[in-house]
Amino acid sequence: MAGLEKIQVTNYLNVDNVGRYRLIMRFFYKRHRQMQGTLYRPQIFKMMKEEYAEDYSELDLDNDLENLVSWGNLQKQQEMLRPKSIEEYRNKNFRYQISEDGVLVEELVYQITHREHSVRGALNEQSFRRLLELLASLIDCQGPYIDIWGQIRAEFKRIGEDTSNYIGYITSPEVDSRMKTEEFLIYKDKFVNYLREFISSVQNLYFSFVKVIKKLELIDRERLIEEAYQKEQEVPTMNSISKADIAEQIEGEMIALYYWFIDSQERPSEYENLIKQTDQMISKITGLIYYFSQEVHQYQSRKKDYQHIAKWFATASDLDQAKKMYAGIFGIEHTRHYFVTDASEATSTRENSWTLAPAVLPLRHRGKGSRTERRVSSVKLNRKTQAEQIAQYQQEIQQQQQKVASYFVQGTLDFRDIKVLDTYSRKVFLKWISQAIAIKQTTDQQEKHHYQQKITTEFDYLVTVFVSQKERIQIICEDGVLEMPTVRMVKE
Repeated sequence: MAGLEKIQVTNYLNVDNVGRYRLIMRFFYKRHRQMQGTLYRPQIFKMMKEEYAEDYSELDLDNDLENLVSWGNLQKQQEMLRPKSIEEYRNKNFRYQISEDGVLVEELVYQITHREHSVRGALNEQSFRRLLELLASLIDCQGPYIDIWGQIRAEFKRIGEDTSNYIGYITSPEVDSRMKTEEFLIYKDKFVNYLREFISSVQNLYFSFVKVIKKLELIDRERLIEEAYQKEQEVPTMNSISKADIAEQIEGEMIALYYWFIDSQERPSEYENLIKQTDQMISKITGLIYYFSQEVHQYQSRKKDYQHIAKWFATASDLDQAKKMYAGIFGIEHTRHYFVTDASEATSTRENSWTLAPAVLPLRHRGKGSRTERRVSSVKLNRKTQAEQIAQYQQEIQQQQQKVASYFVQGTLDFRDIKVLDTYSRKVFLKWISQAIAIKQTTDQQEKHHYQQKITTEFDYLVTVFVSQKERIQIICEDGVLEMPTVRMVKE
């Protein structure tokens, strides 16, 4: 597509030897700003030897210069002098100068690399007032339009750049992260006052802007276009701009002015967006100020306040006076309850708490360094105590096993013959029955009234469980009556 070809002048920023090319271009750019744009090969070679590398050769220099010339960053011109030596004849006598496109690329690179030091923009009320005065002068102008229009273009461009840069700056992640630090509290008043004064002053000018901008339709645009075209013709150039291009440019600038202050059907005006973003920033700053004040208030020590109040209560003559003091200080809706670990003397929840003796609530220091120091202690292994605990555990297991085995008569347990079932044995037998039923249901899905299943118990022997669903029995237990199907167990 026409106009969308590759831009050759930016090639030196993306090649392998980018350091060499950028050093050469920066050297040319600095000399250009010092009004010494023309440089010769020996000057460039001396600079590269000093600032780049000692082993930088003349062949490297020739290649770098030729590439920059071919990409359009530099321009070279041969001086027609009589050579005094063979070396001068071979090398020829070229002088180099940075091109206009090269200057533009270097300015862009400088702005990008020095962005943190560049102007952050501003919200300047005076710029809006000057623009308003210039627009009013254009409408009432009886002489040439072009001089006032040039000032309007410059002032409007400055306002657009300053406001967008400043809003971009205060909404950037860098400023956002710095706002969340307590150090920002020092600058909060300056920020808020600066934004509020700008909003109030610009809002006072808004209706005047709308009134003046709508009157721009009354000026003679053809006359303005003709004057702008004649001024362009005063400067002779090879690529002069046409009258149609100037007309298109002026119409576009008129539309930009109109929609900067007046809303369109598709979107709000730039003025509306500026006021909205500024107001949002004020709300954000005030919210952060409230957050930090709450944080400071939360962690502020109230020890002295509580001690002073405690002295008031200590000097109270009776309980009624203390109650009145409490209600006056803390209020009914903001009571606080403290849990005291000491045993309470109350025997009933209906006891009056005022008749009880007070318990002691130890208060420890809060904040940095308040944690109790933990000391590392060694673990001592007591073999004798360990052996006693193992023997006790084995004895308990043996007693439980004997208690369960006592219900079996010649290896068979019929639950209809049990007179009283203890709690531990009941839990063991119910677990065996549940295990047998679960295994039977997974292996045989057909429902039957009578079935049997062999299981392995935790006492290292097998038990066959016989269950009959036709008859139900009741067993008296230590903690109640258990109703269940008829079950018989056979130990193997």
